[in-house]
Parts: sequence; C-alpha cells; structure tokens
Amino acid sequence: MKPSATPPPVAPIVVAAPKQPNGKIQKSLVRITSTEVEPDYRAPWNTGAIGRGVGAGFVIEGPRIMTNAHVVSNTRYLTVERDGDPNKYPARVVFVAHDCDLALITVDSPEFFKNMVPLGFGGIPELEATVSAYGYPIGGERMSVTTGIVSRIDFQLYTHSSIDSHLAIQISAQINPGNSGGPVMQNGKVIGVAFQGYSGDVAQGVAYMIPTPVIRRFLTDIKDGHYDKYVDLGLTPGNLQNPAQRRYFGLQDDGRGVVVRTVIEAGPAGKVLKEGDVLLSIDDHAIASDGFVELEGERVEMPEVVERKFKGDKVKFEILRDKKPMKLTIVLDTVWPYQMQAHHYDTRPRYIVYGGLIFQP
Repeated sequence: MKPSATPPPVAPIVVAAPKQPNGKIQKSLVRITSTEVEPDYRAPWNTGAIGRGVGAGFVIEGPRIMTNAHVVSNTRYLTVERDGDPNKYPARVVFVAHDCDLALITVDSPEFFKNMVPLGFGGIPELEATVSAYGYPIGGERMSVTTGIVSRIDFQLYTHSSIDSHLAIQISAQINPGNSGGPVMQNGKVIGVAFQGYSGDVAQGVAYMIPTPVIRRFLTDIKDGHYDKYVDLGLTPGNLQNPAQRRYFGLQDDGRGVVVRTVIEAGPAGKVLKEGDVLLSIDDHAIASDGFVELEGERVEMPEVVERKFKGDKVKFEILRDKKPMKLTIVLDTVWPYQMQAHHYDTRPRYIVYGGLIFQP
C-alpha cells in the first residue's frame, strides 16, 4: 500500500483587531480636573468646603473645549490634560449654561491645541442605534470607552438646575462619575454629551446624554458673546382627552387641543393667555389632545417648539377662548420665578444677620 499523502498545513486563523469606529478620539478628548468650593448655606460667612472633581471634555471649533456645566461649577482652579502629554494646562471658563448643563472652556497656552482635532456634530440618532461614550470614569486614569444603544428619546429633568426639562436621550452605555462632559459618538460625529444617570440603587444601566439640538442652541445663543438662557412660556397645559371635557370647551372630536391650567403672570404668556384658554396650534403645528405636536416628522411635546427659539422670538397660537376662535402672538423671554427656584452656582450666598437670626433669600 502506498503511504497516504501528507495533508497540507492548516493556515492559522487571524482575528483582525476591531477598528475604532469613531477614529482616534484621543486627539480630541481631554481630562478636566476642577478644584471647587461648595458654598456653606448654613454658615454663609464661611469659605465653604473645598473639593476636587474629574470630568471629560472634547475639542470643538474655536478652538474651544465643550463639557458639562456641573464639571466646572464653583471652580476655583481648573486644569486640563491631553493624551500623551504629562503637563497639566490651566484652563478658564468662557461660557456656562446651568439651565442646560453645558459649558465651554479654553486654554490660553498656544501649545495645548497643537495636533488636537476638533470634533463635528451629528443629528439625533434612531432608537436602537449603537453609540459609544468616552471619558475618564472611576476605575482608572486613562480614557475609557463604553458602548450601548439608544433606548429612549424624551423630555427629562436636567438635575444640575433642578427645574429645567429639555430633550434628552437615554442610552445603555455605562456613564459614571468622570464620564460627565465626554462625547457620545456615532460614525465619527458627536451626537451627545454624557451628563447624568441613575445610581445603581435606583435603576441599572439608565444614563442620559444631551442631544445635539440642545448643544446647537447653546452654541447659537452665545454667538453674540452673551448667554441669554432658555426661554419659556410660563404656563401649565392640561390634556383634553375626556369627551365630557371636550364638549364643555366646545371642541370637536378631532383629537386637538389642550387647556391652559395655570399661567405665570411674570412670564411671557401672562399678558396674553388666560386660564381656561384652549390651545389648538403653535406656529401652525396642530396640538394634539395629549400635548404633543408633529415636528420634523416626529411627535414631540409642545414645549419643544419653544425650546428651539431664543429671547425676543415670537410664537403664534390659535386658541379657543369662551368657545370663540382667536389668534395670538407671544414674545418669548425667561421666567424669573422659575429661575429663583433653580440651584445657583458660582455665587456666594447672600444673607443678613438681624437680632441673632440669619435671613437668606
């Protein structure tokens, strides 16, 4: 018998290293360290407690560095570091928006921005789209990357101010202390800024990013060198889905209309609208009975129409007042009573001592 032929050698299986879907983020990402002083409201004459926090940021056109407002709030000394450079560069805050938790900082050293690559912005990702979050969370000193999907797109409370609600995107990518201010990316574009999430004892894997409509509005607002803050109507609408309610207000059974429950007199709507008015449309967008409107092919809450406007802009309403149709225009502005309720930063506590008692506003 002839000996069997020697089988050919088996080629080794080579597994290619996964590519970086968003490029070399190290050339755009920075680590931010803040030395901050937390005001002491119980003893406002004291300096306050000194703390240290770490966050992330990324370079955009300018050149400037975008991060969260809460990363740089109450800061007394700010430094940034870049990948592959042992130096810590002093930085300063240029603009801060506490109502949407965004800030821009810069570094005066001309050496810092050399070879740094500014990142561009994308749009709103679709549900279940894969995204990556970058930052410097607890557990190490070097850059961290976590990947997840878009879980929800909705209005959420921005906890930094405690009263402002804006569009936010929930993602399953892990976001921990140190991720704040870092970019969330898809296809090489920034689609959000990581900023808040629930602690593990409340919910697992629930984290949020600030989407690009909020970011672009912030960047547009500061073009004149001043941040004018978000505008608001200063009213509380109520849904009109109950058939008996709709008959009471003289509405047809067409699924349109919300009723004005309360109006803040100091707000823009206080001089124009009244309690009991029925809002039918806003800027020619029909208002559904659940308070949603269709904007750019998506159903969003009515405040989203106002969210995209600025101080001094106008908004048009079609309403029913005492069952009579009317058209009204409101000039938008901030609502100072809301601002009084918000958390305040970068200011010393105001107080007066009288008769052994401390009075604070």
